[in-house]
Amino acid sequence: MCYTININLTRNELEKRFGARFSQTSSFRPGYYFNAFELPDLPVIQSEDPEAISMLKWGLIPFWVKDSDAAEDIRRKTFNARMETILVKPSFSASAKSRRCLVLCRGFYEWQQRDKEKIPHYIYLRDESPIAMAGLYENWTDRETGEIVSTCTIVTTSANSLMEKIHNTKKRMPVILGPENGKAWIDPGLSPERAYSFLKPVNEEQMAAHTISKLITKRGVNKNTPDLVKKISYDSEGFFSS
Repeated sequence: MCYTININLTRNELEKRFGARFSQTSSFRPGYYFNAFELPDLPVIQSEDPEAISMLKWGLIPFWVKDSDAAEDIRRKTFNARMETILVKPSFSASAKSRRCLVLCRGFYEWQQRDKEKIPHYIYLRDESPIAMAGLYENWTDRETGEIVSTCTIVTTSANSLMEKIHNTKKRMPVILGPENGKAWIDPGLSPERAYSFLKPVNEEQMAAHTISKLITKRGVNKNTPDLVKKISYDSEGFFSS
């Protein structure tokens, strides 16, 4: 699964890497900690406008949802979309056909189970370049207010050998796309079946990871800090090690 990500990137870094631009009124702010359950907005490149970086709400609301209560309920269940079912699951099947996107970030966080301890890890590309995760998006209209709400989800796949060791309970990871596959993924003219072929685990040799402190699980503290991604060592039982 992928519920917590790092988007400590400047606008310039994102625009240069992906060849797209934020609008002048964009609400984007960099940060080390974005948690899906806090319902943040994420920088996204959509198939309908591949030269723009838009801010979409995390948690996909399907177009067919009838009211705001139902929308908020389903949104908390759609932070991720399993690649195995996106073409058939009602929440995602319409989006998978033509509303595909790239969710942009620096890295993401996962936990490794060690006996009774859960050890947090920070995962990123080895060259530390910005990441494009495969995503889906939807534009939902609130029938009471007429407001159009744009939302997104991150597509997950089976873990590669690195992520199998880290996320050793669920053994899942987000789909990470390279430049060429990323452009193809958001091409609205590409068939869903062809786009589906890109939803594979990225080669583990392109990735890097290290253990971090348990600051990430503490409540009521500022997590938007470089300390969040600082390497911290643990002993075999899951306790801090000097």
